[in-house]
Amino acid sequence: MKSLKNHLGTMAGSTLVLTGMLLATTVALADDMGGGMGDMNGMSGMSSGTGSAPASVGHGKGVVKAVDPKAGTVTIAHGPIKAFGWKGMTMAFGVKHRSELSDLKKGEHVRFDVIQGTEGPVITKIEELP
Repeated sequence: MKSLKNHLGTMAGSTLVLTGMLLATTVALADDMGGGMGDMNGMSGMSSGTGSAPASVGHGKGVVKAVDPKAGTVTIAHGPIKAFGWKGMTMAFGVKHRSELSDLKKGEHVRFDVIQGTEGPVITKIEELP
């Protein structure tokens, strides 16, 4: 009986060692392959979840319909924004820098850069067209 216990104990220890070696090999292979999914920045619509991929920037032109400094938004009737496949429409945008709202006036023709933020589209740059 003692011999059987020793044999089972040795087998359990060997299994544990082999499992550890298998796990270490798997981790090493993942590191050699670029860390799994961490190297997908060039793939459209894909993200590694780290937030390090740059956001797509859309460029638009339009007419200011309303400015709401309290809400931090500007409503613009704009033409198509190809980067996002948007047709021309009128919509409210959040702005990254609220200070840019102070110079905007209803009826002004503007050019702007916009990204898809977690809360919706956000204007990162806006300027009056000459």
